[in-house]
Amino acid sequence: MAKNSVTVTNQEGGGDVVLVVKKKKFPWWILLFLLPLILLIPVKRQIFIRFLAQPSNIAVSQTAVQAVYPEISTFGGVTEKPFSGTTDDKGEVIISDVKQPLWYKLFGGANDSVSVTCVNTCQELNNAKYGFKEFPFDDFKDVYLTSKTSVETLKVIDLDDNQPLPDVNVSIISSADGSSNTTTVLTDVSGSVDINSMPVCGSVKVVASKEGYENDTLEATLFDLNNMTELEKCLKLKPLKGCVKVIVKNLKTKTLLAGAVVELTINGQSQKLKTNTNGVGVGMFDSLRITQQLNFLASKSGYADTSLTGPTVKDFMSWDDEKRTMYLRPLTTSLVFINTDNNNVLEGVTNVIYKNGTKIATEYSNSKGEFVVSNIAENDKISIIASKTGYSTNSTKVKNQTLASLNTQASRTIPLTKNEVRRVDPPPVNNNISDLKGQSGDLRVNLQWYTKTDLDLHVIDPCGNEIFFSKRRASCGGGAGTLDLDANALFGTTSRPQENIYWNKPSKGTYTIKVDCFKWRENSMAPLSYNITIIDKGVRTDKRGTITKGQNIIVCKHNVN
Repeated sequence: MAKNSVTVTNQEGGGDVVLVVKKKKFPWWILLFLLPLILLIPVKRQIFIRFLAQPSNIAVSQTAVQAVYPEISTFGGVTEKPFSGTTDDKGEVIISDVKQPLWYKLFGGANDSVSVTCVNTCQELNNAKYGFKEFPFDDFKDVYLTSKTSVETLKVIDLDDNQPLPDVNVSIISSADGSSNTTTVLTDVSGSVDINSMPVCGSVKVVASKEGYENDTLEATLFDLNNMTELEKCLKLKPLKGCVKVIVKNLKTKTLLAGAVVELTINGQSQKLKTNTNGVGVGMFDSLRITQQLNFLASKSGYADTSLTGPTVKDFMSWDDEKRTMYLRPLTTSLVFINTDNNNVLEGVTNVIYKNGTKIATEYSNSKGEFVVSNIAENDKISIIASKTGYSTNSTKVKNQTLASLNTQASRTIPLTKNEVRRVDPPPVNNNISDLKGQSGDLRVNLQWYTKTDLDLHVIDPCGNEIFFSKRRASCGGGAGTLDLDANALFGTTSRPQENIYWNKPSKGTYTIKVDCFKWRENSMAPLSYNITIIDKGVRTDKRGTITKGQNIIVCKHNVN
């Protein structure tokens, strides 16, 4: 029987009737016409975006978002649609009801993109473009904002002369959103450098370094920099300095020569000194920059000149005494004299020498009590006045003497008698604060002594500024120190002098207090007593001590908290 047949039985006639039913097939070719219509069906989708700060991955919340995306018509027409919104607490925003035909959703969007802008105080994302296919249909796409930056200009200067420093290595460490970035640049001819990546909501640490200088560091935010003066935005490099000791000796006897003139020339500028008047034949040049090149010329009456050139301060300081010694060759008409004290040699004696009634030189005895008188002719008459603080003057031992009468060492030995030593009493310890002269301030340092000798008070603040009579005011942090009292200088000397430096708002840190014996006016060499009074927020501290001629001493260091 056929698969599609049905058998029907005729009960009356007793026979069967077979009915054949034919099944009708679906016309599949209609799908060829329906498929294009299905692809034209419009559908809607959503664009999910999550905004994060780079590189911390912290959500950028409650921030305005601007976007422009293409809306596609049924037959492919493109309309640019704007969007405005605000990120939620998770930094998320959803662009809803984005219309696209089904064919576009399945096959299109290769060249179309969404433009996104998200900017707040600290981060920014401007007109970033992302293809439609980059956005998942059911999840958020992470979009990263970068830190806003600003351009700031800093300057590097020499702390001593405030002149700009070119070719300084400047290391810039920018920090924002938990990350940091380091760059290194050189200052230009004006000592300036630009910070091109200054984070608006971050901070920078700037370290300036140059050979021959101490490093300086500036740490600040953009807010700090905007509120700084031009001077405060300067990095100030303090020159590294050294003290150069020059030794002058007699080439023939190898003994030290006091009173020799040493001329030091650096960069075309010269300064001179005499080797020590205490008889050791040594000269000291202070506060020389370690990178400077030295050129010495030594001379002394009765000796041939000699020179020493080439080394830097740093190199010269590393030499031993023999290498830094300059030898002067004595001329043939010189005589050696000796100063004594009770048959003991006496150094540092001032010997004023006259030839034929005319003063020709002043010589100082060395550690062996010796000094030299040069260029003596056979018939010259020599007179010598020998004097030393604390001793009686001898002007009679050598008076109108010729070479013939100076032919023995005994005839060239000039004795001095020591005077009685008088000690100057110190200031009393029970001075009331009201007895102190000068301004008070929150911090005050006052120096008292009881003679007409000129002592000078020096204080070095935490910023390295040294306040004294030549630099009476210096700023450090939020406060400034002022020397308002300088006693026993050139005029108006008193036997009860005081010097005073005060700060109204002192910076925290260490203050180094020094006393310098600038001008000795005593008849003896006995130590001179002094008292330093420190008043810090009403609390008084006294530091007592003694000082002698020519001394510059550190009394103490005081910490301000």
